[in-house]
Amino acid sequence: MSRDLRDSILRWYLANRRRLPWRETRDPYAIWVSEVMLQQTRVETVVAYYERFLRTFPTVRALAKARESDVLASWSGLGYYRRARNLHAAAQLVAREHAGRLPQDPPTLRALPGIGEYTAAAIASVAFGRAAAAVDGNVIRVLSRIHGLRGTRTSLRLRRAVLERAERMAQGPRPGDWTQALMELGATVCLPREPLCGRCPASRRCAARRAGTPDRYPEPAAAVKPRAGRRLLLLARDGRRVFLVTDPDDSHATWTLPYASLDAHRPARAARALSRRYWDTDYQPEGPRAIFRHRTFSHDWTYEVWSLSVGLAGFSEARGRPPERAARAASAAQAGSAVWVGERRVHRLPVRAHTLKALKRAWK
Repeated sequence: MSRDLRDSILRWYLANRRRLPWRETRDPYAIWVSEVMLQQTRVETVVAYYERFLRTFPTVRALAKARESDVLASWSGLGYYRRARNLHAAAQLVAREHAGRLPQDPPTLRALPGIGEYTAAAIASVAFGRAAAAVDGNVIRVLSRIHGLRGTRTSLRLRRAVLERAERMAQGPRPGDWTQALMELGATVCLPREPLCGRCPASRRCAARRAGTPDRYPEPAAAVKPRAGRRLLLLARDGRRVFLVTDPDDSHATWTLPYASLDAHRPARAARALSRRYWDTDYQPEGPRAIFRHRTFSHDWTYEVWSLSVGLAGFSEARGRPPERAARAASAAQAGSAVWVGERRVHRLPVRAHTLKALKRAWK
């Protein structure tokens, strides 16, 4: 059964696969970049970032030599910046210890920052043609349905049962295409809810379909509800420029509009307190100018955007001593923890996704 099933899925994939840029290359570095970007991010979002990133850093050595700030700037808007930092650190390690060539075997790949079992197996199979079983959420769903394996997606027992079958099915021709075939099947046909069984090349062999309950495989785990929170973003403007600060929530490695929690304060009071942190009390923020939600895996944030017009033409060194009322903001800027930035330059900085959403509304 396994061989016929594998052949059916592989034929389906070769006839129906989506045209994606990382499928048009055999460059291990480019495939590695795509796998890191695809962690926790939708394919449709990744494509533009992937192409821009490779134009900026076309090789492992180019990435290894880059400044971290430039790497994060190219990642700006993609989120989960730890992935970019790990990718950068791993490129430096590959350049230094592997002569700029990505290792081919999964154990050595797993020793690199940011590469776990799934990513190592995916790179080994897709980039190097190794028979390695790459098991992610899509693969768990596909194989648990086909083989009628019970258990929640996160249960160790189910993962072991899926891995055993995945390792067996990884043996055979075109291992890279096979890895992508299982992922493609899970992403486009064997969907979590309302799977498209009529389009599935494995439907006649699928135990879950025969049982009439494919959407119950794997069994739903207890949902972890993202923690709700409310924040205020302060949009301080000087003409077309806005005031950004380094984000303490991200070890000051990325940029954000100044923000404050709204859990214990009224918005107007929080906006005034945030304004006083950088400017004198004569500034009265107005708002809310916009309200939007921004979700991450751990939080469901509601943001209120309040604005104020500073009108100081910044406080750059070229203008001499800054006005007294901007002293605190000037001090922060001179220390490198704050900056005035225009619309064009903001896209060259590593800016948090919630700030990009706020600025998109402000610059309409």
